Amino acid sequence: MLKGFDVSAAAVKDLIHHGEPVQFIELRHHHKHDWSLFKARGALRIENDMLEQHLADMPHDRPIVVFADCPGEETSARAAEMLMKRGWNDVHKLVGGFDAYLEAGLPVEPATKAVPATRIMWL
Repeated sequence: MLKGFDVSAAAVKDLIHHGEPVQFIELRHHHKHDWSLFKARGALRIENDMLEQHLADMPHDRPIVVFADCPGEETSARAAEMLMKRGWNDVHKLVGGFDAYLEAGLPVEPATKAVPATRIMWL
């Protein structure tokens, strides 16, 4: 079980290491073109202004860890607080966002099924 509203990537890694399921919610800014190749394994990627339309996709039976691609952590905090007001009890904001997730060596997968992870951009 994760403790506190703010959670570190190390605490999440420890939980996963012990076989506990975690649901990641990755919020994306709706005006930002997404060049990312990877996402947190199993993460729901949602535009930050579309969170309410995806409530049915979010489980109640495991911890939910929210992070965003926006600078700072206000977007993640607002989303996590909104989920708590809507009835989710085990919701946390990932301190440091996806960068902290990657630095902790947590598992990733391709961001989309349609684009291979070997995508190359020619300049």
